[in-house]
Amino acid sequence: MLIDRWINDGSAPVLEQMLRFTAARHRLIAENVVNISTPGYRQKDLSLERFQKMLADRAEQARSLAPGATRFDDIVGQSGDPHRGVLFHDGQNRSMEQLMSDQAKNALMHNLAIELLRRQFQTIETALKGRP
Repeated sequence: MLIDRWINDGSAPVLEQMLRFTAARHRLIAENVVNISTPGYRQKDLSLERFQKMLADRAEQARSLAPGATRFDDIVGQSGDPHRGVLFHDGQNRSMEQLMSDQAKNALMHNLAIELLRRQFQTIETALKGRP
């Protein structure tokens, strides 16, 4: 079907996975903020670099295959234990500033993916309506 091909040939599957990743990462960051003063709580995060590498590898693979033959829905971020910043006496690396910075960057990536998807679907809608 033509519409299915338009959607799967474009960047929609990649952007959809980016939205799923940023939503999951946002939940983890929020959990870290809520539990920042909980004794024994270990912060979790999704590796943005690892996710981007997996997504880039799959996009490269998709270029060599038929349109729509490559699936992106099995790419997920892997939860890890971030080891950055100063460790406190209890082994924690809590930093509200770092968490807020991560949350802001994550929100910007999420909003960018939404805007790109919106524009892609707006282009398809314009083509279907037949207006220039």
